[in-house]
Amino acid sequence: MVARIAQLSLFAVATIIGILLVGQLRSQARPIELSSLSARELSTLIETLSARNVELSDGLASLREQIREYERAELQGQSARELTEEDLDRLAAFAGLRGVEGQGLVIEIDGSFDPTAVNDLIYELRNAGAEAIAVDDVRITARSVAVLGTGAIEIDGVPIGSPFTISAIGSPSGLRAAIERPGGILTLLGQSIDAVFTVTERTTLVVAGTQRDLTPQVARSVE
Repeated sequence: MVARIAQLSLFAVATIIGILLVGQLRSQARPIELSSLSARELSTLIETLSARNVELSDGLASLREQIREYERAELQGQSARELTEEDLDRLAAFAGLRGVEGQGLVIEIDGSFDPTAVNDLIYELRNAGAEAIAVDDVRITARSVAVLGTGAIEIDGVPIGSPFTISAIGSPSGLRAAIERPGGILTLLGQSIDAVFTVTERTTLVVAGTQRDLTPQVARSVE
């Protein structure tokens, strides 16, 4: 769009200059007419041509400045759009709408487990700085809660089998230290339930986006 405007502006300027050149050539082709003018008439003609030259110079400078403004606006618009898209990507990833990847921790759990224990482990990972969590293939969002379904634990309406896996993206060492510290969540769970925990650090871990519709049913944005 900017390139098109620039082309049209330069074309207009070139047209005006061409008209003036033609006029000057025609004036030069009629030396007798000029020689017949009086000194006052010649002075008036020179002043008129000078004024037109100034007007053309000012017009050309204005057009060039306008082109520069269009170019700056385009660059600023692109930058603003890129920033907005980056913000949307970050928000979508944080909310769980999009899949993410990075280093993190995988916890394999085999044994008797209840919904409260699953929620406690998820909350502990969040508090330790986990940026994305999934239980098996279910992405954990702000609305995800483990409940006891028909014969199995369910999260977002999806049954969680046994054994199952919790994947958490974040600092592997930080997450591991938080859940394995003396008196930490794994120690407490090991005292209350019969389960085996296998913790593995991963340099590359992929957590898919949620399949759940996160559109608010009651809440509305504030204008």
